[in-house]
Amino acid sequence: MPDPTGGTSLGEAGGIVAGSLALLAAVGKGVAWLLNWGDARAKTRTAKLDAWHEELEARERKIEEKDRQYREHIETELRQVKMENRALRRAFELVSEPLRRMDPENPGLQQAHDLLSRAFPLDPRMPEDIALLTAQIDQAQLDA
Repeated sequence: MPDPTGGTSLGEAGGIVAGSLALLAAVGKGVAWLLNWGDARAKTRTAKLDAWHEELEARERKIEEKDRQYREHIETELRQVKMENRALRRAFELVSEPLRRMDPENPGLQQAHDLLSRAFPLDPRMPEDIALLTAQIDQAQLDA
């Protein structure tokens, strides 16, 4: 019922205050939600970046492992090729020496020797396994 004096009643004033407070609370909650939404969005972005970074590190570890395995394979192959080259060079020397005694002026033997000397220079620090094989070959020649 309206106030005959034209003023606001105590109930109306309380309603206005309550409505204003409710409106302020709603606005406050809305602002808090907006601020939290930005934080949540930043946290989600950070989580995505962290997941991407972990995936990238896992890929890098996988690539590094494959590179390590490939490098080990190549090094093993290279050691094998070096050993074979030394053995071939030594075998040629063992075969060519008797041939040179039979035909010392043979240009083919000299040319083969020169080619092999350039391609497979003998290392004075021969590995132990090759030195053992060489000693066995030399001993077999002496026994024959």
